[in-house]
Amino acid sequence: MRIELEDSRFFWVDKATYSNAEKLYYQQRQIKTEKSNVTVSAQVTAPIAVPRSLPAPAPAKKNKKKNKAMAEKDNPNKLLYMNPLTMEANFFLETLTAMSQKSCPPQLDPYLTKLLERIVVGIEKYLDRNPTYVLPREPAASGEGVVFVQPKELQTIKRTFSCTACTNRIVGTTIAKAVAHLSENHPNPNPNNQPLPNQQHQQQQQQPQTKQEKKRAQVKARQEMVVQLPKKAKAMIVGEITTVFKDKYPIADKLKVIPEYNIIEQDLWKLLSPAFPAQQLRIYKFGSRITGIGTRSSDLDVFVDIGNTFHTFEHRASKATISKLRAMRPVFCGSEDWRIINVIEQARVPIIKTCHLPTGIECDICLNSLGFCNTNLLKYLFESQPLTQYMCIYVKNWLERCKLTEQISTYSITLMVIYFLQLQRLLPPITALQQDQSSQQLVGPWIVNFSQKAPSELGLQQLEATVPVVKGYLRAFFLYYSNFNYEQFMVCPYFGRGSIEIQNIEKALPNRYSSYVFENPDCSLQLRKPMVVQDPIQLNHNVTKAVTRNGLQTFVDFCQQTAVLL
Repeated sequence: MRIELEDSRFFWVDKATYSNAEKLYYQQRQIKTEKSNVTVSAQVTAPIAVPRSLPAPAPAKKNKKKNKAMAEKDNPNKLLYMNPLTMEANFFLETLTAMSQKSCPPQLDPYLTKLLERIVVGIEKYLDRNPTYVLPREPAASGEGVVFVQPKELQTIKRTFSCTACTNRIVGTTIAKAVAHLSENHPNPNPNNQPLPNQQHQQQQQQPQTKQEKKRAQVKARQEMVVQLPKKAKAMIVGEITTVFKDKYPIADKLKVIPEYNIIEQDLWKLLSPAFPAQQLRIYKFGSRITGIGTRSSDLDVFVDIGNTFHTFEHRASKATISKLRAMRPVFCGSEDWRIINVIEQARVPIIKTCHLPTGIECDICLNSLGFCNTNLLKYLFESQPLTQYMCIYVKNWLERCKLTEQISTYSITLMVIYFLQLQRLLPPITALQQDQSSQQLVGPWIVNFSQKAPSELGLQQLEATVPVVKGYLRAFFLYYSNFNYEQFMVCPYFGRGSIEIQNIEKALPNRYSSYVFENPDCSLQLRKPMVVQDPIQLNHNVTKAVTRNGLQTFVDFCQQTAVLL
C-alpha cells in the first residue's frame, strides 16, 4: 500500500508496468478535475496498490514549489486522516529490513508469511477489478472534511520501543537501538539518561569515584522515584469491578473442564506412546486453566509421566530427563496435529511449547509432577473459599495490565493472595493441612498430599464473595503489600502467619528440608533476593527469585497507587 500525490496523476505512464485499476482511476480523476477546472495539489489520494518492486518517482521541482505554495494557502483547520494500517505496515517492513541486516536474522512463522502473501495477492487482484475507491470528501464549512496525509508526513511519526525489564523506559525510536539494548543485557535502567526526581542536585555534585558508590547512588535515586500506573491498569481499577468479573470469571470457570482437553490428552497419548513402547505413560493436566483463573489465551500445562517418574524430584533436570525431552521433539515435528513453538531445555523445569492444531490450544509439556500437585492445592483453596478465586482473577488481570508478568508470575501473585487471606484467618496454613495425614505421598522429600477439610472443620469463616467484600479485601491486599518489609520478612503460605523473618526461616522448616539441603548444598531456598515468596510444597523454591530491586520497587509503587484508587 502507498499513497500518491494528486498532482502526480500521470505517474503511471512513466512506469514500466502498471495495473489497469490505477490507469482507470487516474483517468477518471483527470476528467473530474478538468470539468471542475479546479486544481488541488496539496491533497493526497486514497491508498492504492503499487507493485512492490517499482519505487515511486520523485516529483518535479516545479511540482514541489507549487505543492508548497498551495499547502500554505490550504485551510489549516482541516482534519487529517492518518491511515493506521499504512503506518503499522511501514513500521513492520522497516523493522524487518533492519533485523535482516543483523548477523543472526529473525525467524518468521511460515504460517504468518504465507498469510501475508495471500493478503497482498488478494488486494492486488481486487484492485485489478476496478473497485470503487475511498476518496477524500470535498471540504465543507471551515474546520470540516478530511484530506489524506502525505507519505512524507507519515514519516515524521516516530515509533518508540519500551523495555519492560527496565520499568517500561523508552529505549529508542529505531529497532537497531532496541536490539543493542537487549544484546547488552539492559546495561542502564534509564536508557534515555533522563534526570530522575531529586537527581539534578546529585548531577551537580562530584560524580561517584567508585563503581559501588555509583551503583548505590543509582539504587537510591530509583527508590526515590515513583513509577505511575499504566493507563490500562488505572482504567481497570477506577472502573466498575463487576465488569472485570463479568468478563473474566465465567470464562475462567468454564475453562476448568472443556471437551478439548480430552481430545488433547488422547492425541498426546497416541503420539508419544509409540516413541516409548517399553515405558508406562500417563498424562496429567495442570496450570491456570485447571485451577479456574485462566483465559482463552492461557497455555494448558501438561505433565507427561514416562516410566513412572511421578514421585521423582529433580531440582535441576537430569540428563535422563533432557534425553526424554529431546526424544519427544522429532515426534512432535513429524505430526500434522502438533506444531513446535519452542523447546526450553535450560529452564529449572524444561518444557516443550507446542500448539495442538485441531483445538488451537497451546500446551507447555514438562516432565515434572510438582506443578500438578500445586494445582490440586490451589483448586482446593479456591473451592473452600471462593473469595480467593475472585481475588486471583483480579490481581492476575492487574498484573498483566501493569506489565509485570516477566518478573512476577501468575503463580507467584496467587501465593501472595493466599498468604494474605491466611493472615485474615480465611485460609488455613498448609502445614496444618499436612499434619493430619495418616499416609504421606512424597515427591522426593516434599509432601504433596493434604487433607481437604471444610473451613468450618478448621475453625475458619467462609465468606460470600459479593462485590463490596471482594473490593474491600482487594484494597487491603494492595495496601498490605505496599507496606510490606521485603528485606526482613518473607511471604510464607506454608506456615501462614505474619512476621516470618528471612534470617530464621531455615531453622523453622521441617527436617526433610534440612536433610535435603545437607545432601544438596546448592539447592537451598534462595533467600538473598529482593523478594522471597516460598512455594508451599517445594520448600526450597523461591518463586520470585527473578524479581529485581527495580521490579520490586515498581510493584510496591503500583500496589500503593492501586490501594488509593480502590
